[in-house]
Amino acid sequence: MSFRFKPLKSWSLRAKILLIFLLLISIPLSMQGVATYVDFSNSVERRTSDYTAQLVDQINRNLDRTLMEMQRLTLMPLYDSGVLSILRKYREEDSLHQQPTVEERSKMQLYIASMTFDRPEIDSIQIFAGSGYTFSSLAPSAIAAYTDVERQPWYPGVVEARGAWVLLPPHRPSYYLDGNQSYFSVARLIREPNTNRTLGLVKIDLKQTLFKQLVDNVRLEENGGIVVQNSREELFYTATADGNTEASKLLPDRILELSGRSETASQILHMEGSEYLVVSNYSRYSDINIVSYIPVASLLVETKELRNFTLLAGLVCLVMAGALAIYFSYRLTQPLGTLVRKMRLVELGDFKQSVPVTEDEIGRLGSGFNRMVEEIDRLVHEVYVLGMREREAELAALQSQIQPHFIYNTLESISMLARQRNNEDVSEMATALGRLIRSAVEQDRSLIRLGEELETAESYIRIQKMRHGSRLQAMFDIEEGLEDCLVPKLLLQPLIENAIMHGIGDREQGGTVYVTVARFEDEVLLTIRDDGRGLSEDELAALQASLEDAGDDVAAKTPAMPLRGHGVALKNIKQRLWLIYGRDCDFEIDGSLGQGAAFTVTLPFAKQEK
Repeated sequence: MSFRFKPLKSWSLRAKILLIFLLLISIPLSMQGVATYVDFSNSVERRTSDYTAQLVDQINRNLDRTLMEMQRLTLMPLYDSGVLSILRKYREEDSLHQQPTVEERSKMQLYIASMTFDRPEIDSIQIFAGSGYTFSSLAPSAIAAYTDVERQPWYPGVVEARGAWVLLPPHRPSYYLDGNQSYFSVARLIREPNTNRTLGLVKIDLKQTLFKQLVDNVRLEENGGIVVQNSREELFYTATADGNTEASKLLPDRILELSGRSETASQILHMEGSEYLVVSNYSRYSDINIVSYIPVASLLVETKELRNFTLLAGLVCLVMAGALAIYFSYRLTQPLGTLVRKMRLVELGDFKQSVPVTEDEIGRLGSGFNRMVEEIDRLVHEVYVLGMREREAELAALQSQIQPHFIYNTLESISMLARQRNNEDVSEMATALGRLIRSAVEQDRSLIRLGEELETAESYIRIQKMRHGSRLQAMFDIEEGLEDCLVPKLLLQPLIENAIMHGIGDREQGGTVYVTVARFEDEVLLTIRDDGRGLSEDELAALQASLEDAGDDVAAKTPAMPLRGHGVALKNIKQRLWLIYGRDCDFEIDGSLGQGAAFTVTLPFAKQEK
């Protein structure tokens, strides 16, 4: 009998739920175990890194304090007139190989000996005169009387410092008669304070045991250690836990990227097939980089026990959770099946479906399903049907401002009668008013040609000139080729009316209304400007706020609050623009008191097809 594995889609709902329960339990449990193990490992590594960083930082601080003291000692001869006078005496060429007097040697030796008092880290201090004679804190039998310092390998670095202190890496000085010891040193040129002329050189040789004393408090892990070097890759000191120096030899070539930093840095390096946690601390004062390296494997010894315990606990929990999953899969099958059948009916467009609601979690799921179906049904009817009708009705209501057809017919009669009586002014005024009313009465279009809108605006200005006479002037500046551009009907007339009534008004000197239309790429700018009384800052702020409210009212489909004065017409224009163009348009107001006001409408360019 052969066993054939069924595809997942043919499994029963009960089997699928059981599989889901097992996966939902086993996957998080496994991830939690892995996360716990990784977090603990990272925590151990992080704590070790932080602790080591504090140690190497403290070592570097202690070393800096020692070196600060040494560099202060190298400055002392510059402030002793007796030392300077002796160095001046034995600087000239004629003093070569001329030995100082016993008194001079005694004075210099006592002076140098006082510099080494209570400083066990100092092995010796040498002051080299220009003649080559060596004054030292050591006995004459331990050191050469004359030294050609210019031929010493460390001398060019001291000269390059131009009188500043220099930290020299470990070397074997040739002026020691035994010549077997290695020292690292602090040196400085001694220069004449006034002339800056070199008189000699002071050099302090420090014991290598200074580094050992500084790192005694550091616990070195197995195969770990500490390396001290400068930014020029010159090695000062190495220390390992088991005497294995192979890693310490490889390390300086791998930590160049850690050198030259002012802060503590740490990273993982791969050396000889092993991972090392490397913590570095760089001192800009001494140019010393102290690096501690620890094998990562030695840090993770404690985590192995945690890993084994996590695996055992996870296996026990998985078995118990599997048994519970089998039981609950049977209990969940029936209500889930009902919910699936209802969902299929909803997918077919039947939004009147609902499922029984119980007190358990499946009941909450069913309750959420019922609310979802009700919300979808409500949105279909209210948002997509009623909302669109409301938008269309609001647009039609805002466009229907003037509908008295009989007035237009009456005005035509008045115009004819005025012509018969040779009253051309009255006839012209009645004709202009008739054209204005006819433009407002036509409701079959919300957008008209700019040329038609300009004719309406000119008719309105002609009417106003009958009232104001020569006090009112109007100037049109229309870019050529924009006559067929589509604009909202009755857009310019309210703005011109606003400029005449509130800008020019009853001013004795009258004023001028400027109508400008220009195109910028895909946008058309229509500007109505006057040179009347202008707007105060408070009036300008109030108008701008009302226009913002007008846009919000349209977006929220709420009726606009009435404003006094020109705010009503401007707010009406802003609402119409929003309903026609949405956010593709703009309406701006600018002006200052005594300088007139300007109203600019920005519309997307659209041209009427011929």
